[in-house]
Amino acid sequence: MNTEQLVKEYGIKISRLSHRMIWNNELAEEASQEVWYEVLKSLDTFKGNSSISTWIYSIAKRTILRYSQKERILKSSEIDSHFNLESIDYNGSENNEKEWVKEQCDYCLTAFCHCLTNKARMIFLFRDIAELRDSEIAQIMDLKAENIRQIASRSREKVKNFMQKDCILFNSHAKCRCRIRKHVESVGLDEEYKKLSNAARLVDIYKKFDKELPRKNYWEKII
Repeated sequence: MNTEQLVKEYGIKISRLSHRMIWNNELAEEASQEVWYEVLKSLDTFKGNSSISTWIYSIAKRTILRYSQKERILKSSEIDSHFNLESIDYNGSENNEKEWVKEQCDYCLTAFCHCLTNKARMIFLFRDIAELRDSEIAQIMDLKAENIRQIASRSREKVKNFMQKDCILFNSHAKCRCRIRKHVESVGLDEEYKKLSNAARLVDIYKKFDKELPRKNYWEKII
């Protein structure tokens, strides 16, 4: 696989992983680009003992986890305090109101992930967002597949519990004291997200935001 193919196949995926793992956008970009540097530097040494996907995500794991060491695990009280902050209004200076609302909501989705430890957050993202197989994640994380299933299941429930309580997009009956709730309702975003299937609602919401607000492919900047 040549350089352009690698960027096309994995650039956005690694950028999204960095974005969800690391709250600070500048650090997320830096981490993603370092993954790319490591991939390019080591590409000639790839022996094919694993899939190219496993090899790239293993580099991503090492690099992004190192960058995310300073990311704090958010306590329930800290997440709650965020929703108790004063409301903020759209000032019309960027995009349109609906896009602004989606960007603010996307920020909260990353925050919800930070109720997990760094390792658990990465497993959750690998399994439910990147849709990697348990066997592949186990190889990347150097754990047994059974451990991956257990960690992923607990992580999913923990994130769901926070969203069930606080996110009007996930649960229309949530108490949601969101700082932009009036905007969410005024642009009809809450109604739009009710259409997602209940069975995979948590994963659907993350994927819908990733599709509608595609992260810039940080890898492309340094080709």
